[in-house]
Amino acid sequence: MRDNFPKTVKKKLAERVAWRCSFPGCGRLTVGPGHASMEDTVNVGEAAHIYASSKGGPRYNPEMTSQERKSINNGIWLCRQHSKLIDNDYTNYSAATIRQWKVLAEQRTYQELKEISKRTIDVPLTLVGIGNRIIFEGIWKSVNNCNWTFTIDNFIIGDIDCLKEFSLRREKSAIVDYIVVESQGDGRLLAKDFGWTYVDSKYEVYVSVQEKQPRENPYNVGEDIALSEDGDLKFEDGDFKIISGIECAQQLIVNTLSTGFGELFYNPTIGSHFSNFYWKFKDDLILLNRLLKLEITRLVSIPIVTSNKELKPPLNFINRVIDVDIVNIERSKHRIPISLKLEWGNGDIWENTIQVYIHDEDSVKDGSKSLFSED
Repeated sequence: MRDNFPKTVKKKLAERVAWRCSFPGCGRLTVGPGHASMEDTVNVGEAAHIYASSKGGPRYNPEMTSQERKSINNGIWLCRQHSKLIDNDYTNYSAATIRQWKVLAEQRTYQELKEISKRTIDVPLTLVGIGNRIIFEGIWKSVNNCNWTFTIDNFIIGDIDCLKEFSLRREKSAIVDYIVVESQGDGRLLAKDFGWTYVDSKYEVYVSVQEKQPRENPYNVGEDIALSEDGDLKFEDGDFKIISGIECAQQLIVNTLSTGFGELFYNPTIGSHFSNFYWKFKDDLILLNRLLKLEITRLVSIPIVTSNKELKPPLNFINRVIDVDIVNIERSKHRIPISLKLEWGNGDIWENTIQVYIHDEDSVKDGSKSLFSED
């Protein structure tokens, strides 16, 4: 059974954006006169579900009720072309991103009405990471195939000078030449075009991106020696305990987040910036959770140089990060508990709590490959 929208909900979704497509950069008018008669009208728009209307559909959320699935909060008005696009290529369009686009479209429509410039609408912001030294909160303004544009609201790490410098000396390296988007749960290597402009008192950054990195089945990650929560080797029947599949995948997540970026001299591309984030933002738990989600997304989607000299994301057996929650901000034996909800590369949903090692603050500051280093 499909939880389809009632006619009243469809009409309200269309009217709230003046019957124009809500997809960034489109804005196509979806209703107008037909040619069959003087009373004929044509509608080329659709009320699209953000979370699927039925099981097996794109972005289906089993925790929603039937009433929630067919409510106006779960809908966005799009032209038919973009309605099909977000469903056919649903792994590239997350629910959080689509919800942000809905709010932006309604805001633009609202601002076009008379005497409304005195009022403002809260627009959900997303974190965007560019390379190793820039993270800002902003709005995903437009999408045109592999060309993305963002409006910058405020910088979390770095500043506009860092962005300008990055645009001038891009290194064409998988280590630094990438973009990661929190709401999308996706990251891409940058292609040729990259730049910035200043529009309506806001900086905008435009990028062209490469194709999405492929995901793998977590059952294909191989085998490893099992480690305890303290990092000690585990033994079973007098020998090392060997793990594979989901157990091995979980341990890889822990090990990767627990390794400082650039810590391993034999491969400085391996590791995570999370310890840096922890010491800089531990007093703002909401932001720290968001930064952790952004960092895991980077590890899922941006390749590193493997021991076989291949370019491959270290956690590419994860399809997307659904939820991240730091259970306790205080370290115990250098570790903090983190609750994760993920979708594996094979589509299965997994939820568990892991213990991630946090390096001492002094060692993080002294790290030669620190996120906050000038070099």
